[in-house]
Amino acid sequence: MANELTHKDPGAELTQAEFIASDGTGHVFASQATGDILYASSTTVLTRLGKGADGTVLELASGLPAWTASPTIGSTNWGNAGHAHAAPNSGGTIAITATTGTLAVANGGTGITSLATGVATFLGTSSSANLRAALTDETGTGGAVFAASPTLTTPALGTPSALVLTNATELPTAAIDNNAVTLAKMAGITRGSFIYGDASGDPAALAKGGAATVLTSDGTDIAWAAPAAAGVGLGLVIALS
Repeated sequence: MANELTHKDPGAELTQAEFIASDGTGHVFASQATGDILYASSTTVLTRLGKGADGTVLELASGLPAWTASPTIGSTNWGNAGHAHAAPNSGGTIAITATTGTLAVANGGTGITSLATGVATFLGTSSSANLRAALTDETGTGGAVFAASPTLTTPALGTPSALVLTNATELPTAAIDNNAVTLAKMAGITRGSFIYGDASGDPAALAKGGAATVLTSDGTDIAWAAPAAAGVGLGLVIALS
């Protein structure tokens, strides 16, 4: 039968020396063990190849079989290739039903026939600028903003439904509507004080004056002062006849 191991033709007679020969021309291996395999090391000699370690594979090296943990397929050494793969005993099944076209989700694909404009560029270089170029409904420019403590540069917030300005500074006074600041929102001043415009044109408080003082002006500023003494001149004309 084909591919069967048989005795070589000894000729007309088979001598004892030929029968027990251990030089590779007989049919019994020295030190053979379970898992060993038989191969032809030459055109006339059959040789034993000891079993390999678990996980190793059999490949040809210079035309002869050998066990290796890093097989080379084509020009790629799969033992050192830069890729991740499951352990050889991890199980699982990969089913590929097409080599061209779109790989369906049911077969482990994405079902996507092509990438939108800019998406491939973003996948290659995931910068904020490339993300904005890949989007079709973005607004603004600059870096991506996340929820925790972002820094916004000149944002136009529109009309927010809720806004807390507890720590806000430098609010523009031009944005405050006329008559929008009520007395309740003004800083507290002492009873009887006045609010007036100072030399810089800013509002200032004038504390109340002392008892019986009057508010006077020098044409520039105002101040409390004692009233001037009243001068009364009486002219009395008596006519005698």
